Amino acid sequence: MKSVQEFTQHLTTKRKGQKYIEERANFIQRFHNWLGCNPLTVSKMDTFVRQMWSGYVSRDKNTFQFMSDYAEFCGHTADVFNEFVRGLFESEARKAMKVYKDFMVYIPPTTKISPVYLNGLANDEFVDAFLSLQRFLYTVYDAIENGSPTEWGWNDWKDLTWYGIIHNRVIILLNALVECGSLDKNTLLIDKYLFNEHAKKKIDEQLVCKPPQKTKILLDGLSQKGLHIEGFDDENMPFFTVSFPTHPKVITVLWSYFNDRNDKTAIPIRYFSYRFVEDTAVQTHETLFLAMTDGEPEHIREIYYWSYDEAVKHGFVPTGTDKMYCYLYKKGTKEWLLLGKGSSYHESEFLHSINYSIAAKFGFPKTYYTHPDRIEWLKRRFPASFNDHWGGCHKCKEKKGTLEECGHRVIFDQNNPKYRCIKGYFYFKDPTFDDVKEILELYKIENRII
Repeated sequence: MKSVQEFTQHLTTKRKGQKYIEERANFIQRFHNWLGCNPLTVSKMDTFVRQMWSGYVSRDKNTFQFMSDYAEFCGHTADVFNEFVRGLFESEARKAMKVYKDFMVYIPPTTKISPVYLNGLANDEFVDAFLSLQRFLYTVYDAIENGSPTEWGWNDWKDLTWYGIIHNRVIILLNALVECGSLDKNTLLIDKYLFNEHAKKKIDEQLVCKPPQKTKILLDGLSQKGLHIEGFDDENMPFFTVSFPTHPKVITVLWSYFNDRNDKTAIPIRYFSYRFVEDTAVQTHETLFLAMTDGEPEHIREIYYWSYDEAVKHGFVPTGTDKMYCYLYKKGTKEWLLLGKGSSYHESEFLHSINYSIAAKFGFPKTYYTHPDRIEWLKRRFPASFNDHWGGCHKCKEKKGTLEECGHRVIFDQNNPKYRCIKGYFYFKDPTFDDVKEILELYKIENRII
């Protein structure tokens, strides 16, 4: 590899700004210091990137940009970098595909569909077509997981957004087809201009499938699995059509799911589920709650349902929204205990935190001082929760600056003196049902819930 000084000189001759040069030079110097005399390998590069400040590789765009700039300058390093990037992002995509498959709950044959979504279909016709759509999706997920996500148009670091790669590109693309088209019997008629412009929209990034060139690759993959696309490559045609020959009514169901709804948020995309077209009159709990929990194993679902009932009993209202990937209940400005997956508020239900099935997320700035015995129990029961890298000053950094200046910082372990902001969220992973009951009691004391 070339030296940092050579790299800096190269950037200077390219007339890059001082800040630009300093950022890259400092980063590469850090990389050199860490690597030492060891040879550069994909494994070494992977280890270095994973220990960077953000903690979740798929959102660390600056890291990849800096390394890409340096790899391109060094020449021979580029092959190692490209191999590393492809392997990393394909691994993340495969992990996501497995979760999409495992989390899919097929629509029961007795499901009652809300009349607003039927679009001329009989109830049993809609259910049968929805099941075919789910089986099609499963086949696609399976092919991506067991093939090459890159060859299916999956993103790498250059296309990262705020949401990283947690989004479901397949579902987002299907939504885009509906958003930019009209239903003609069992065929979607897609306006090409609207479809190309859709990826440029400055809206919720979970609703946008971009970049366009990779969308075309994904469309080609979907067509190989049963979706019939005609006219997309004909430059003289302002429209293209989408149909599903083996089960034509799938297109009507697709249209109903994404188009015929008042709620235009990303929730039905992130939690693709038959619950969003089911008649709410027959649902035992709020729709999003059911969609989020249907795919969980029974012992986890039991905890969620118990928490739901407890929240309602204490006057908290199911909101039909989520927070930090936990179902949210509110009573005025108060929130109920957050239970869900993801080890940070940036992460989804899987990917970087796949090794546990549920977590309680909360802070305890009052009970830390008033009920030290309960905090000691937490420390004994969940020691890792007090030592993970999410120890930053989340709640008060706008006023106090850094964690070093935080007036609410504490040290939980004198043998491992890392500061934690006592106002920040802590993540207690894999609690048992009894643990959740104990944690809820602590939460109720902290938040004066009677």
